[in-house]
Amino acid sequence: MLTKEQWSKQWVDDHLDMYNFAAALGDEAWQAEIAASMRQLESAYDDHMRDLTKEQLWSQFNTINFKMMELFNQMRQSSSSEEESAIRDLIWQLKLQRMDLAKQIKELC
Repeated sequence: MLTKEQWSKQWVDDHLDMYNFAAALGDEAWQAEIAASMRQLESAYDDHMRDLTKEQLWSQFNTINFKMMELFNQMRQSSSSEEESAIRDLIWQLKLQRMDLAKQIKELC
């Protein structure tokens, strides 16, 4: 993961490349659009971090879903009530984690 300074430098470099390309094409409207966009660096970084956080939360959410499905399969194949009870407890803990992740994702959307 890039630091804020690294990300900002790369973002500005990319926008300057586009600005120069627009200049080479003689597209003044596009140049003005890119220049306006470049004044929004902080906002762009915040959006980038929010998107990155959402991706990480969704990844964790999906991992928990996969683990829960595996545990449900184990529970179906369980031969003892003690094992089934232990699996239910694990599923419950994962469900609580998943609810917390869902809340965090909703707050970001």
